Amino acid sequence: MYKGILLSLTASCLFGLVYYYPILLQPLSVIDIFCWRLLMSFPAILLLVLLERQWHTIIELWQRIRQQPLFLLALIFSAMLVAIQMLVFVWAPLAGRALSTSLGYFMLPLTMVICGRVVYKERFSFFQKIAVALAFSGVILEVYLTGAFSWETVIISLGYPIYFVFRRHMKIDGIAGTFSDFFFIALACLIYFILQYPLTKVVNDISHFPVFIPFLGMITAIAFAAYFSACRMLPLGIFGLLGYVEPILLAIVSIVFLHEKISPNHMISYGLIWGAVCMLVIEGVISTIRNIKRKRFNT
Repeated sequence: MYKGILLSLTASCLFGLVYYYPILLQPLSVIDIFCWRLLMSFPAILLLVLLERQWHTIIELWQRIRQQPLFLLALIFSAMLVAIQMLVFVWAPLAGRALSTSLGYFMLPLTMVICGRVVYKERFSFFQKIAVALAFSGVILEVYLTGAFSWETVIISLGYPIYFVFRRHMKIDGIAGTFSDFFFIALACLIYFILQYPLTKVVNDISHFPVFIPFLGMITAIAFAAYFSACRMLPLGIFGLLGYVEPILLAIVSIVFLHEKISPNHMISYGLIWGAVCMLVIEGVISTIRNIKRKRFNT
């Protein structure tokens, strides 16, 4: 279990590093950094599939496309959904919107809970009801005080639930779905490079960032490998709790390294939303402790 926890923490730390990474690649544009990240990451994702011995799942995906040609459109749409999230992830640190984007990742567990209630008719627990009430209050207060709610927060907190629901509905599961997403996004990035990126600019980018550009793909691949390994090693409850480490690190990166500040107008609304997350953490801790005790008692 401890190895799984270490791998999960490693993945969160690496994703936090990737959040800061666009600053190191300035003056490249958001699209350029995004494309370099995907093109450098895809070979590593391919290697991850081979190391995990999951190539048969890719073959099954291809066979499904042959049997249902329209399924290809579903895979492309899935890739488009996650590409939007990745673009915001790259854009936010460069645009000075890293903190509001990290808030979207804080809200993500809450919107997933609400999504489960609306789409799959799952019932709210006591702590989930408190969490939803706190988060709803925070959002309403934010809209009242500022006249709007950051669109990047909305995209992250609502975009991923839509993405996961769509993948579940289309039965695009596991590492095969991740491979498919990266494949189509990397293909689009390659087409962009061919049409819009002269060879001299490619050489210029690599000569200016001979370490940072390849290292970006390496970090992404190691992060995903650690994430998938931790998911396989850890009980679901502990794995879910460790998922809160990443948004905390993103907020730390935003405040400490990107020097963003929370204005007084945001303090109360952000506090309510973070309080809602704490409710889910408390519920997760209680549930995990109960499951561990139950397993020890059964053995």
